[in-house]
Amino acid sequence: VGGCGVPAGGQPQAIPSSEVPYGLADPSPAQTAPSTEVPVEAPSQIFLLSAEEVLVGVPREVEGTSVRERLAALLAQLEAGPPAAAREEQLSTLLNPEVRLSLSDLAQRTATIDIGLPTGAPSGAASRRAVAQLVLTATSLQGVDAVELTIGGEPVEAPLPTGELTSAPLTAADY
Repeated sequence: VGGCGVPAGGQPQAIPSSEVPYGLADPSPAQTAPSTEVPVEAPSQIFLLSAEEVLVGVPREVEGTSVRERLAALLAQLEAGPPAAAREEQLSTLLNPEVRLSLSDLAQRTATIDIGLPTGAPSGAASRRAVAQLVLTATSLQGVDAVELTIGGEPVEAPLPTGELTSAPLTAADY
């Protein structure tokens, strides 16, 4: 049985640099100019509920120079409810029209969102989807990886899709 192999005999021999391919014998790698391309940021989205009760991302333009300003603007758009074009596509929200969302802190890529709850907050599966709306909307913004929720400034345990409650920061992967 024969095969390809490296001969085992003989002394090592130097290969002339003119025969080394692809510039592998160069003493240092060639310098390249820094890229002038601006990274493309994925559009921010508000998440709304479809007629099939699936959360759907709707791209939204947000104003602001800092992540904090942009997130506050995005939350205001979610708070305002579905825009006309989204309503025509039968997209809705589980957030009560009187719900007020405010960004109380943004540290280490984790946003703390305070929820001003009127009476009649969703419960059960609807509350899980409402929390998912908030988390997915906030984390769609580059610079926000997780969300903590408070009501009246007090931390709350939030429902996961399984119904289990957690006080840990919530991420898009949770939903």
